[in-house]
Amino acid sequence: MNDFAYWRKQGAKGLFAEIDTFPPEQRRFAGKLLIIGGNKGVFFAVANAMSEAGRMGVGEARALLPDSLRGKVPSTPEVYFAEAETSGAFGRASLPILMEQAEWADAVLLIGDFGKNAETSVVLSEFLNRCEKPIFMTRDTIDVVAADAGAWSMREGETTMLLSMPQLQKVLRAMYYPKVITLSMPTNQLIETLHKFTLSFEMTVTTFHNGQLVLARNGEVISEELSDTKWTPITLWDGVLLTRAAILRIWNAAAGPEKSMATAFNLNLE
Repeated sequence: MNDFAYWRKQGAKGLFAEIDTFPPEQRRFAGKLLIIGGNKGVFFAVANAMSEAGRMGVGEARALLPDSLRGKVPSTPEVYFAEAETSGAFGRASLPILMEQAEWADAVLLIGDFGKNAETSVVLSEFLNRCEKPIFMTRDTIDVVAADAGAWSMREGETTMLLSMPQLQKVLRAMYYPKVITLSMPTNQLIETLHKFTLSFEMTVTTFHNGQLVLARNGEVISEELSDTKWTPITLWDGVLLTRAAILRIWNAAAGPEKSMATAFNLNLE
């Protein structure tokens, strides 16, 4: 039987006191975050993430939207547009702009609201394969790129995901991983599966199961009772948690992304 020496349980005080949760005094050292998302008529997640980035105190934040939203969002210097396909989501011609904006950023947040579109799936999967910057993704981003997980799971840059159990099941199935994820599996089995999975694939995985946040990277697993945090099963998915994790990662570049993610669980900005 596995002794679970790789599993640590985090409480409300957190495990990583060394993670800096305050922005540098000089804004030019506070980092640059690119937030990508939206499709025709939908940009709530991007707006939410941009608001949280400002609240956190990141040096600069940019929003990149499909140009089907041009004229529907406030025109500010922080908002950029890339070509949309016919239904209003990111199209093939947007890839050069995605890459150009990613070069500017210290980290990229794929926040979702991309919609169900085959062309967008191809574009975002290709972006994941090409971009070497740390990428954080959640919400329907996972559904959009899951089918190509076998390719982008081998990308050079860091990949951090906040995903539901059904989405985790979808990703592992696309990668032909031999362990089946089920909604009814005991937490111990999920812990062991993520331990083995992240030993094989270099990514940071965070999910919610049986009332717990479960985070894994490089075979190490951290869990925390949701009741020890200020999150709810609904607010986990509004984009704020992953925005915080991405910014903490920028501010703590020498630490692993799992430390920034775990710290974001308990970060209190009230």
